[in-house]
Amino acid sequence: MNIILILGAGISLPVLFISILQFRKRKKGQSHQSDFLNALYWLIEDRHEEALEALKKTVKNDTDNIMAYIQLGMLLRRMNQPEKAAKIHKNLLVRGNLTEHESLLILRHLVLDYREAGSIDLAIETAARLAQRDKKNMEAKQFLLGLYEEQGNWDKAFYYRQGINKWLKKKDQPILALYKVNSGLNQIENGKEHDGRILFREAAKLNKNCEPAYLLWGDSYKREGRNEDAFKIWREFCHKNPEKSYLVFDRLKEVLYDLGRYGEFELLLQNIIRKKPKHPAPYLNLIEMNQKQGRITEALDLCEQVLENHPDLTSGRLLQVQLLQQRNDIERAMQIAEETLQMEMAEEAVYHCNVCNHQTSELIWHCPECKTWNSFE
Repeated sequence: MNIILILGAGISLPVLFISILQFRKRKKGQSHQSDFLNALYWLIEDRHEEALEALKKTVKNDTDNIMAYIQLGMLLRRMNQPEKAAKIHKNLLVRGNLTEHESLLILRHLVLDYREAGSIDLAIETAARLAQRDKKNMEAKQFLLGLYEEQGNWDKAFYYRQGINKWLKKKDQPILALYKVNSGLNQIENGKEHDGRILFREAAKLNKNCEPAYLLWGDSYKREGRNEDAFKIWREFCHKNPEKSYLVFDRLKEVLYDLGRYGEFELLLQNIIRKKPKHPAPYLNLIEMNQKQGRITEALDLCEQVLENHPDLTSGRLLQVQLLQQRNDIERAMQIAEETLQMEMAEEAVYHCNVCNHQTSELIWHCPECKTWNSFE
């Protein structure tokens, strides 16, 4: 999930608690405190309009109430007025009597204001100030990480995630690899194919299961007419990730056809089946190859094997119907066709995010909805 959203989501209650403590400390000998207490009550009740009016009265009558100003800015941001929130929080920073805690809290909210307003550069600049003032502040580093992700500055995101991982003593190799992939894509878009491939190779070293690294690495070679190099990369991917090898089947068929070595694809499929005998994709491709070459009996045998493990596989059943028709076994072909009509006639892969359930027909590695990495199944 997006780091900035996580850090911003639960921000009200801690600040409300601090505000109540400040209220109790300042209660004696001061007037207009009832407005502030009412504002805190309205905030807890999510009655924004009443809270807004009470906070405005509070800061008008008590200009030294820093927590009231902070709460006012927070509320304006929640009411979709981040520019006004940023103005309030920014003006607070020029005061000379702020405690260190107050300064850090204001900077924190200013980051969220700028981010909500879409001013990512200002948010990054402010988060950097926060990190500089409090070098042990992990939250500031997480702010920067999330902001650099939103900005698409993958080199900076890589640097901060690596630092956070070191601090937390954990590894995030799959996500770090995807940062390298995105950096490589940026290089490709700028016409730097070689530099892009270097980054794809680094991604594959970080995570041997990084599918887009291999796909895009080979694609880059193919764009330059280096079909043999593209073939080697995709073949390596099949050896290392046989369960995901179907992702490169179409690419392999095309490049081997261009090389005049289409027969090697059959050997590759057979090798994958030996490694992953229950995965349907290599079977389906091998069935189609046998069908095109007129080897109907071999193709039907393979159909039986794949449907034994995947009886509801529509694409496998449709191939079986075609093959039976070619063998003039019309009665059995009609029987299977009638059974298959009860299923979906067109098979389309649907991937969903296991965090927010966002769905897509294409396999992706970064959810556009909740910004989670590697969450699609």
